Amino acid sequence: MVAINSGSNSSATVDGVEYQADQYASGGTTNSTQDAVVGGQLYQTERYGSFSYEVPVTANGTYAVKLHFAEISHDSAGSRTFSVAIEGNTVISDLDLYAEVGHDTGHTETFADIAVNDGSVTIELIKGTENPTIAGFAIFSNDGELDTTATPAPDFSKYSAYTQKYTEKTVITSNHATGHVGDFFFTHWKDGGSTSLTVDPNGEFSVTWQGGGYNYVGGPGWHYGDESRVIGYRFNNDSGASYITLYGWGYDKSMPTSNPAHLVEYYILQRWSYDPSQGATFGKSFVSNGVEYSTYRSTRQQQPSINGRSTFYQYWSKPAQQQALGQDHKIIFADHVKAWADTGWTLPNMNNMDASDDPTYQVMAVEVFNPGSNGTASGRVWNETP
Repeated sequence: MVAINSGSNSSATVDGVEYQADQYASGGTTNSTQDAVVGGQLYQTERYGSFSYEVPVTANGTYAVKLHFAEISHDSAGSRTFSVAIEGNTVISDLDLYAEVGHDTGHTETFADIAVNDGSVTIELIKGTENPTIAGFAIFSNDGELDTTATPAPDFSKYSAYTQKYTEKTVITSNHATGHVGDFFFTHWKDGGSTSLTVDPNGEFSVTWQGGGYNYVGGPGWHYGDESRVIGYRFNNDSGASYITLYGWGYDKSMPTSNPAHLVEYYILQRWSYDPSQGATFGKSFVSNGVEYSTYRSTRQQQPSINGRSTFYQYWSKPAQQQALGQDHKIIFADHVKAWADTGWTLPNMNNMDASDDPTYQVMAVEVFNPGSNGTASGRVWNETP
């Protein structure tokens, strides 16, 4: 059905099978090594932590699942043990990769006749003495062949604004640019003025701007939204940004463009110098991670978006108080999606590349509009999904 290169933004080929860039995961953290690993490129990246994969299949039935592992971090037996369940049934118990094959060596296990009745294969990685890890996996149909209709790896070449994947700290100044720095996606959009975005592969970033009559939004994060994602961040300084916010888009190309709900720009504010609730429709108040938020919805008429000029909704979550600088904070995105939905404000698909200008990204952003003076904001973002 599909083959996945866990922890990587690119594909890798093993035994003639192309393992596509990581997708379908919920939770976990990506990691890589520059060491040569026995078995090849697939085993140089990993997803580790408490996580699972939910992989759609073309039809219910029985499948074979091939799991790939490598111990690229620990160097002694007993340092890491973990278990794996497929479709709710434990198939591996207390696996100790170092004891099995040693350090930097690929290891595979295959399980046949996995019954699927719910339209997807669920693979759960379960912590033992240390966080579990996986390098990749393949799900085969009953005849042992990969389905040629497997979802392709993300192809950003359709977007004129996409630059490339950078491996070192990068400074962006152009009017509209997206790309990757390490594993972080970034966006840098403005309709004039002078701004720069600096992004480090570890998630540290800074934005500088000059005063003027223009709009800007930019920051690092991920090239797709994930309802289960928990975002960690810290801002060290903010000299007057309009918004410091978790920012992203949802898009449903099957809905008529005359319906603003087909395209949603969402904000989970953390700091602001302009109050977006003015003129917006109030939804509800709720508490997430100890912070009280209020939700609002507004409508934008034929304004710039990830899909050209469009009419779309904006969903807002605004905390009762500005979040402090110099401290670590956490945004539990699912709480906000639920709060919006409680008022009938449904967020469209956040994991697609159907829009004309950008993918449905999710970033920790700095936004300024018509800044009266020069300024800067800097911080760091990371994935804190359990």
